[in-house]
Amino acid sequence: MLVTVRPAADLPMPPLRVKSVRYERDMATVKHAGLFGALYARRTALLDGADDALFIGPDDRVSEGGTWNVGFIGENGVVWPKADVLPGVTMALLQQSGHHSTAPVTLAEAQGMQAAFATNTTIGVRALSSIDDVPMATEHPLLIQLRDSYLAIPGERL
Repeated sequence: MLVTVRPAADLPMPPLRVKSVRYERDMATVKHAGLFGALYARRTALLDGADDALFIGPDDRVSEGGTWNVGFIGENGVVWPKADVLPGVTMALLQQSGHHSTAPVTLAEAQGMQAAFATNTTIGVRALSSIDDVPMATEHPLLIQLRDSYLAIPGERL
């Protein structure tokens, strides 16, 4: 069991600058505590001046971040990378809210998208302000709509 104790963040959180890192999680579709490789990839990105790592497989395709799913806004709406990823709850909730597709996304295609965002239950929908040194839009109308849709979901009482 892995437990982290910290105060909840205020949402929405500021945009992330991510660095592409060649990495594939072991058993990516299964939630597990084997995080050494993912945390090492994040540390590599941090040392290069980024906020987090964006995982790129050996086929040059984007998969996910260390603790988050990634989505993109293209010409036809939201695009989720077709890759082995941990299926996130936030991603699943957002996929119910409108036109979404899944397709292979190369690093070059990701950098050419209109906007990009990270999702997980801790950060909600968080814009990516850059992928490597390529700036990304952080206030795209569809991105704002996704963020607002997620924030409007009622929380569960514990």
